[in-house]
Amino acid sequence: MKSQINTQIRLMATAIFFVLLTGLSSLYLMDSVQREEDKASQTQQKLLVAALTLEEAHTHFKMQIQEWKNLLLRGKNSSDYQTYFTNFNAQTDQVQQRLTSVSSAFEGESLNQLKSLTDSHKKLVETYLNTLSSIKVDTPAHVNDIDNSVRGLDRPLDKIFPELTTKLSLAVQNEMRSNNQDHAKSYQKHVWWISICVASSMFFIIFSFWIGIRATTDKSRV
Repeated sequence: MKSQINTQIRLMATAIFFVLLTGLSSLYLMDSVQREEDKASQTQQKLLVAALTLEEAHTHFKMQIQEWKNLLLRGKNSSDYQTYFTNFNAQTDQVQQRLTSVSSAFEGESLNQLKSLTDSHKKLVETYLNTLSSIKVDTPAHVNDIDNSVRGLDRPLDKIFPELTTKLSLAVQNEMRSNNQDHAKSYQKHVWWISICVASSMFFIIFSFWIGIRATTDKSRV
């Protein structure tokens, strides 16, 4: 009789242990899932910010080309020339700053394409400035010569910006898809482990009650 009671106590203690284990496991697994979701969310946000920044770089690039045209068409006196030249350089800096800031969002071939775009933009600016230093913007003929010497050099670069933005958008979609898959796996793991703990708890509780009933029956017979 005493042996059965001791066994029942041990079984109940084991059942309580599994109940506590179930609760602690739930908290741990929920925290793990939340941390994974936070990390994925930060990555998605980083990619989205990079996509917006790249769009801004593209906008500043177009403004830079416009300032170049303004310089050629309206920069015949020194005051206007200096104004448009300053604006051109300011847009150059804006483009370079944004291209540099988004580099951490790229990898592999896309990163190489971004670096190529950054270098090509620097070379384009150098070409523009070298052309200005060799030919003065003082007559329509000179303006035409400058325009002909650099015409179309900006077009290849203008096409790369949207290509890189599209790649970032695809990266965001892939990240979201991967996050959903990881979340589903974590949830299945959570359910599987909790089910085992609950089943174990129920087994020991039922078994302990069975021992108690058996002990009571044996006592009544005596």
